[in-house]
Amino acid sequence: MKNRLTDNLIDSLKSVMPISIVVIIISLIIGIETDTIMAFAYSSVFLIFGMGLFTTGADISMVSIGEEIGNSLVKKNNKFLILIASFVLGSVITVAEPDLLVLAAELSSIPNILIILLVAIGVGLYLLIGVFRIMEKLSYRTIVTITLLIIFFLLYLTPSEFVSLAFDSGGVTTGAMGVPLIVAFGYGITKIRSDSEAKGDSFGLCGLGSLGPIIIVLLLGIFFKTDGYFDTSGFVSDLPIIKNLIIGLSSSFKEVCMSLIPVLVVFFVSQFLGNKINSKKNIQIIVGLVLSVLGLTLFLTGVNLGFLEMGYKIGNVITSSSYPKMLIPVGMIIGYIIIQAEPAVKILNKQISDLTEGSISEKMINLCLSIGVCLAIGLSLIRVFYEIPMIYIIVPGYFIAGVLMYFTPKIFMTIAYDSGGAASGAMTTSFLLPICIGAASVLGSDILVYAFGVGALVSLTPIITIQSLGILYDRKLRVKDTVIFNEEIVDYV
Repeated sequence: MKNRLTDNLIDSLKSVMPISIVVIIISLIIGIETDTIMAFAYSSVFLIFGMGLFTTGADISMVSIGEEIGNSLVKKNNKFLILIASFVLGSVITVAEPDLLVLAAELSSIPNILIILLVAIGVGLYLLIGVFRIMEKLSYRTIVTITLLIIFFLLYLTPSEFVSLAFDSGGVTTGAMGVPLIVAFGYGITKIRSDSEAKGDSFGLCGLGSLGPIIIVLLLGIFFKTDGYFDTSGFVSDLPIIKNLIIGLSSSFKEVCMSLIPVLVVFFVSQFLGNKINSKKNIQIIVGLVLSVLGLTLFLTGVNLGFLEMGYKIGNVITSSSYPKMLIPVGMIIGYIIIQAEPAVKILNKQISDLTEGSISEKMINLCLSIGVCLAIGLSLIRVFYEIPMIYIIVPGYFIAGVLMYFTPKIFMTIAYDSGGAASGAMTTSFLLPICIGAASVLGSDILVYAFGVGALVSLTPIITIQSLGILYDRKLRVKDTVIFNEEIVDYV
């Protein structure tokens, strides 16, 4: 485990340092205050250690817990129990997902508990549908197509201020806690089947879990009215760095522990119903959980300590300058680099590589995610500057994603939707979104309508880029197989 921790810390350093260096250079050029730059530098150190500890802990605890819950349910051989457990697991993970808590806290005009509970129900329902798909070998394409048609219909009934929020809600549900657990849970459930495609069907649950909340929040918008007010005062702090740090550590630790308690309850209940695991593995899981809690606490503290304010000020200062639209290419550069510092992405990529036995590499997925997030932040800032309604981008985007499903290999399709859900996490809600809010506050744009939606686009664009990769990958394999086939004919002749 020591070697694994060291490797993960080095990997975290390589992931966080590029974005830290780029942002510090940008902040020095545009003249952001020294205190903000120092807070950001301290935050980067927290991110490095936090991500290293969390990825190590999640790998030996959250993944094991997810698989064991799935295995325990499969051993009961009760499909109804499996479906109920899927709904409960999806809901309880989401209720205390740190990324969702951050988003809900930013919406002063809507009761936090209302958003959190409704989003949790949406994730639970679609995790249930996803598990039912695995058990009954249903078409992932059909489920997603029907869901997108429902979403498109609801878009024309829901007020514009709820459209961006709905898609953002879907993006933040599958975060650092949820992704490793849900993917591993899906893999455990596939053991109920014995066919060759079962393993590949373990992917796609996170993607479906991201679609459920979109429908629920769009429905909320039809019946719930908001005053449209958004308070930006929380993005700038006058407190000393040390005091902010203490408050941040305390708050983040509480959030992480709250997100862990429901998971542990479901785990122990599943162990009570199924076969208990041996004491050695229990100790391993406990050690992993401790590392996960420490790591995610440090990571969230770092994000909230320096990244939130830095993102807001970059958006605010550049938009206030003589060249306001320079923020668009600057944001795209940041978006291209920042996705590598997202913990949920690190965990998902490793699971993809492991479950596909390296045939789909982390490097390949990372490139597609970087391109996707780069495009997402570019489109988000264009929306802010030109006040483009979200519906004009999200409908064509999901239409393209829906069409690509019928041309890309199934494994790439499910991985694409999972990656889209994982991409919109803590770094999106605490850095990319504040950049857009900072710009919108200068321009006088409606923040709820035009600044929100970053998470939605960060979830969407990787679905398109990874499915496009799948089409190219499949075409390359076909060409290779044709060449080999022709060579065999020549040899035979």
